[in-house]
Formats: sequence, C-alpha cells, structure tokens
Amino acid sequence: MFNSIKIKLVVWFLAVFSIVFIGLEVFMYYKLESVVVSLVDDHLKSTTNSLANLLTVEDEHGQIAMGLAEVAQATTGDYAEKLSGHYYQIYNQAGQILVRSPSLSLAGASLPVSQESMTPLYDSVVGPENREMRMITQSFKYSSMGVLTFQAAESLDQTNRLMKSFKDIVMIIFPAIFIICTVGVLVITNWALRSLRAFTAKISQITEENLSDRVDEKGMATELEPLALSFNTMLSQLEGSFARQKQFLSNASHELRTPTSIIKSFCDVMLTRERNTEDYKEAIRKIGDTVNRMCDIINRLLVVSRFDTKGIEVKSARIDLKDILKDVLKLIEPSAVAKAVNIGLSGGNIIIRGDREGLTEVFSNIIENAIKYNRSGGSVDITVGEDNGNAVITVEDTGIGISAGETDKIFDRFYRVEASRTVTVGSGLGLSIVRTVVEAHGGKIDVKSEVGKGSVFTITLPKKAGVSGK
Repeated sequence: MFNSIKIKLVVWFLAVFSIVFIGLEVFMYYKLESVVVSLVDDHLKSTTNSLANLLTVEDEHGQIAMGLAEVAQATTGDYAEKLSGHYYQIYNQAGQILVRSPSLSLAGASLPVSQESMTPLYDSVVGPENREMRMITQSFKYSSMGVLTFQAAESLDQTNRLMKSFKDIVMIIFPAIFIICTVGVLVITNWALRSLRAFTAKISQITEENLSDRVDEKGMATELEPLALSFNTMLSQLEGSFARQKQFLSNASHELRTPTSIIKSFCDVMLTRERNTEDYKEAIRKIGDTVNRMCDIINRLLVVSRFDTKGIEVKSARIDLKDILKDVLKLIEPSAVAKAVNIGLSGGNIIIRGDREGLTEVFSNIIENAIKYNRSGGSVDITVGEDNGNAVITVEDTGIGISAGETDKIFDRFYRVEASRTVTVGSGLGLSIVRTVVEAHGGKIDVKSEVGKGSVFTITLPKKAGVSGK
C-alpha cells in the first residue's frame, strides 16, 4: 500500500500542507496577539499622558490648578467602577502611593509598584482578583512636586477571549480544510496518473507475438515521455533480438540440414546393395568430411552463442601481429598448396596489446576465405603496417570478388556471397565472428572488392588503446 505513488503523493502533500498551515496559523496567532496588545498599550499610554497633563495645568499665580485629590475625583467611566479592570495609580519617588483610581481604592487594592522610568515601560502583571493585566509605568518630573510615577493597567480578559476564539475557529477550520484537501488531492492525483495507467495497460498487452507494437508518446504527460521513449527503444531491441534469434535458428537448421542429408543419402545408397571395400571406404571418407563440416558449423554456432550470452572475454597481452600471421600460415599452408595459391607476407613486427587466440581466429578466417574463394594459381598478399598509431593488416587476394551490393552484408551471420555457393561450402559465420572480435579490440574491418578481380580486407587495430571487451 505504501509503495503506491498515489498514496505517497497524498501523504507528502498533506504533510507539507499541515506543516505550512500550522506554521501560518501560529504566525497569525502571535501576530494578532501582538496587534491587540499593541492597541492596549496605546490606550494605556494615552491614559498616563492624560493624567500627567492634568497636573501640568497652572493658574495665573503659577500654581497647579488641579491637585492630586481632584484628579481622582474627576475620574469617570471604567476607572470609577470597582474592580472594572481599568486602573491607575500615582506614587512619588519614595514609593508612596499618592492617588489611586476609584476602581482600585473602592476595593482597597493597588498595582505592583515599579521602579521609576522617564520612558514608558510595559509589562504583563497579575492584578486584583488575580486577573492578567497589561500595565504601563512612566515617570514625569514636576517643578513643584518632583518626580511622580504614573501607572495605568488594563485587564487582558477581552484579549484572551479574542485569542481563544481565534484558536477555536482554527481548530474547526483545520480539520475541514484537511478533509477537503485530502479529497481534492486524491482526485487530482488520480487524474494526473491517468497517463501512467494508460501506459501500464498498453504495455501489459504487448507480448512476444506483437513486439512490433509501440507506446504512443503523443499526449502523454511530459514526465512519462522519456519512459515511453525508453520502453519503445527496449521493444525495438527485443524485437530485433527475437528476429535475430528466429533467423539464427532458421539458418542453423538450414546449414545443418545439408550435411545431415548428405550423410543420410550416402547411408541409403550404401545399403541398397552389397559394396566392395573401396566403395565403403570412399563413403566413410565422404561421411567423415561431412561430419567435420558439421562439427565446424556447430563449433562456430557455439562461439556465436557464447558471444551473444556472455560477450567476448578479451585476454589482453603483449603480442606480435607478424608472429601470429606466421603461425596461421603454417596451419593453412596445406590448403594453399592444394589449390596452388601463392601466399606472401610483408611488413615489420608490430606489437600491440590484444587477445592472441581471438586474433588468430580472425586472421585464420580471413586468409582461409582468401584461399578458398581464390582461383587456382592465384595469390594472397598479406601486409602488416602502421597508420596514425594504429596497426593495419591488409589481406589482398585474386579470387572471385564480391559485388558492391554484398560487401555490406558479408559480415552478417550465415550470409554467403551468391557466387561462392557454387564454388565451395561454408557456414556463413566466419566473417561475423571476425567483425565481433575485431570490434571487441576497439578496431574495425573494411573490405573493397571487384567481381572477378579479387578482394582487399583491411583490419585496423589500436596499438596503445585498451581493448573494449564485453
């Protein structure tokens, strides 16, 4: 359940929403409280200023027109009602309370005396009846009375009720908004994931029978387009792999059918009547040759299969290309002599890092083909050289040649040049293996040919670069 993208999106959205909402409400709560308390402070300052101004009014003789007692008697409104929550008091430098508002004096109460200060000091205190109050303390200097300190206080009951109402509203609104957002994000997420569901439905319909189908990238969400493109690319690779596998099996069956048919034919002919010893020996020799051909095909099939499944294991070592070519020529010399083909090897000793066994297979295939498809009395010239820091090996023959339309196909598996079918037999796997091994060494192989005149195979191998392997 918790692996669901939709559930994760909903949970993350609601978590972020809750954090932001709660943070915003906390900020608003303290901001509102600050504003309300600031209003109370302004009212308290106005009260102390009014009281202080009353004592600064003088008559024509320079005497204060209103005494402290008269200030208390002139008090009206909330300050005149007992324990109304609005209080003031005035005291001298000795801390002696000189005047209290009727709201205090009627209850026999007073405010906590603070240290004198010529600038307003605001504080939250506990006043009469243990009520939370906001209080201002400010001192004023008079020529006739010295320094007097004025205190005014106001109950925070209304402020506290306002803040409680705010919290109650938030506690009601938050669950409601949370539920609405939950439903909303579920709907939006469900709608947003419709492309993914369509994509899933489409790929679930694709099997090995319809690998040619593709996911339509148009109309998909932008985030899904790379996924659809990658999936289509994978399908193309799978389709190609399946096609090659089917073609491989078909070609392998075809290649093995011919020698098995030959063996069966010889057996059937030999069993039609009694034969002499020479006839049987000849039949066995031909069957043996056919079996050898089958073994060669099977071995090459195993090599190709190993390349496909495990890749090429390139054992890099320091090797001399000319020495490898000399060893190859010793092995295939009987074939050249039998067909009267003259082989020449020229060039210096080129040292590279590579797989000796793999390159021996490469040169054997190329040179064997140069002999096999050559004319009697023809030639094969092998040259070893360098070009731009690379080792270059060319094998030039005077054989039947390859048409321009077939030079790009001869490295495909099981492909054989049409003209070669009437000249000799083969598996059509040799050059495919050659190209795979050369490319695994980081090199390349090219061919130039003209029908009736011969072919030139050019193998380029890096001398210093490491093999690519696979």
